[in-house]
Amino acid sequence: METLTAFIPAEGNATVEGKNVSRFIRQLAKVAGVSERTLAQAVTMAESQLSRMAANKKGAVRAQTLYPLRRVALLVEEAGKTLSEPGVKEWLSTPNPYLDDVPPILHVRSDKELEKALNVLASIRHGFPA
Repeated sequence: METLTAFIPAEGNATVEGKNVSRFIRQLAKVAGVSERTLAQAVTMAESQLSRMAANKKGAVRAQTLYPLRRVALLVEEAGKTLSEPGVKEWLSTPNPYLDDVPPILHVRSDKELEKALNVLASIRHGFPA
């Protein structure tokens, strides 16, 4: 199965086809077990903008616009390596004391926040309380 992050180039001025953006957003919301509204909140994007991107199957979107969603995809993929599928959904939506009592899905607004959430996952993977 193709990874979520494979949809979005890691750098450069590339564009992503609308149909791939739509598929990426819908798959990301499904795997994370969250609504598109929560996904938009996670990356401080207007819900209407995310909905337009999810519905648009034509045209293209600049990869740079999708980088915040790529952070969510990275977190979801790493959580999937550590937790079961139901465990991923529960962990992502449960407030975590190590993340300032914020659910991990809402703790990816910057690379620094993502790194902190990934460190919590590493702690879980290695048997430390998190």
